[in-house]
Amino acid sequence: MKREKQAWRATKIPNLFQLDGVYYLRFKPQSQKQTRKSLHTSDFHVARQRLRGELLKMGKAPAVASAGTWSALIEPWRQWLDGERTLGHVTQSTIDYKEELIANICKTWPNWRTFPLSRCDEKLTREWMVAHCGKRTPGGPPKYSPTRTNGAVTVLRELLDIAKRDKVMTPEDVEDAKRGLKFVEVDYDYKRMTMQLPEPAQVVALRLELYRRCKVRGTLGGYLFDFLLFSGCRIDSAGSVLRKDVYRSKGLLYFRQAKYGAYTIPLFPELLALIDKIEKEIPGGPQDRLLPTKSLQRVLTSSCLHLGINHLSHHDLRHIFATRCIEAGVDIPTLASWLGHKDGGRTCMMIYGHLRQTHSQAQAATMKFL
Repeated sequence: MKREKQAWRATKIPNLFQLDGVYYLRFKPQSQKQTRKSLHTSDFHVARQRLRGELLKMGKAPAVASAGTWSALIEPWRQWLDGERTLGHVTQSTIDYKEELIANICKTWPNWRTFPLSRCDEKLTREWMVAHCGKRTPGGPPKYSPTRTNGAVTVLRELLDIAKRDKVMTPEDVEDAKRGLKFVEVDYDYKRMTMQLPEPAQVVALRLELYRRCKVRGTLGGYLFDFLLFSGCRIDSAGSVLRKDVYRSKGLLYFRQAKYGAYTIPLFPELLALIDKIEKEIPGGPQDRLLPTKSLQRVLTSSCLHLGINHLSHHDLRHIFATRCIEAGVDIPTLASWLGHKDGGRTCMMIYGHLRQTHSQAQAATMKFL
């Protein structure tokens, strides 16, 4: 009687085959006899995990390394991030920052891209966190701040979620690895609470000096200075504003790119006058960028130095905007919406609640407790 031929069925995973519903390892080194070994399961995901373990024992992990490493998760993660950007949940600048964090992880985790996910557990991820932050030793790997460490932790947790979603790792293994990825405590930023902002008269003098220097250079950086001061937006948001984002009929300016998602602000009188001036002097269409300059840090720094004013950055103009609003009596929830915050004012109270010393003293003089 003729023996029936065995019906082996290939899978999408190299070296993983199925026979009569049971998964097998089949591996044939060059010029050697083929190895066959039952994985004792009919569940595909369990078989894939056991396959990696068997190949690791045989020293043949590279055969499936790309399917079970951190590197294999990066492209699906990027596709997920792109979807989040399309939905408006994250901005391109956030995605760029996360890519930087990937580079940081590679510097503190040897062979991270090719490291087998099957070996990731709580102990291993915690050891990486210790290596990522803390005090750097001479000649040792770089160390990163608690804030950047928390960012890297977020990236790894997102990658693990992708591994769970695509069933590259079991839910139990993912949770085990996540237990070692806890956020570290960040010291409160007292610098922003104690910074010395210029007085209104100093801001006026700074503006005039900056315009003078820009005129000598033949640039239009003064428009960017006014725009940041009159809108309170971040420098990245300012650079993304198009002419079509000015809704005069509604009295609104739309910021399409922002840290916490798109938002709008009113067209304050000074802001509207600035926009009118820009559009009158610089012709352009609806799809053109509104501002002709992306940065003015160099001339801002030199102007501050010339006038004896403490160094200011682009972001410090946002602080001046927020402080001026608070001093004018704008309520915190309204100011939060003008700044693009989504927390109803919590960040404003913690960060932008610092007032100029002279205003604080003037308000204190009006207080009576009896």
